[in-house]
Amino acid sequence: MQELSFRVQASNDTPHYTVTIQKDEHHLTAHCSCENGGANALCKHRLSILAGKAKWVISDNVADVKRVLSWVAWTDLGEAILKATHAQKRLKEAEKELEKATAQCKAAEEEASAARDALIHAMND
Repeated sequence: MQELSFRVQASNDTPHYTVTIQKDEHHLTAHCSCENGGANALCKHRLSILAGKAKWVISDNVADVKRVLSWVAWTDLGEAILKATHAQKRLKEAEKELEKATAQCKAAEEEASAARDALIHAMND
C-alpha cells in the first residue's frame, strides 16, 4: 500500500487539516481531518488534491499532488470521478433545457392569456 499525507490550509481558526491518500492496487481512499472530510461527504481539500490541484496544500510535498493524480486514473475512484463528471455535464445540459422550456411555457401562457382576452372581447362586442 502507498500513502501520501498533505497539510492543507484551513479556512477557520484551525491551523491546518491533514489529507491522507492511500492506494492499494486499484482502490484509492482519501481522508481529511476537516469537518466535511468524513464518510459520505465531499470536502474541497480531498477533491482538490484528487483533481491534481495543490490550491490548499501548505506542506512541503506539493509535488506529490501530481503523483496522486497519476494514481487516480487507474482506480475505482477514477472511474467514479469520470461518472460524476459526466453526470454533472448532463445536469448542466438538463438545466439549460429546463430554462428554455420554462421560457417557452411562460411565452405560451402569455399567448394563451392574450388569446383568451381577445376571445372575451370579441364575444362582448
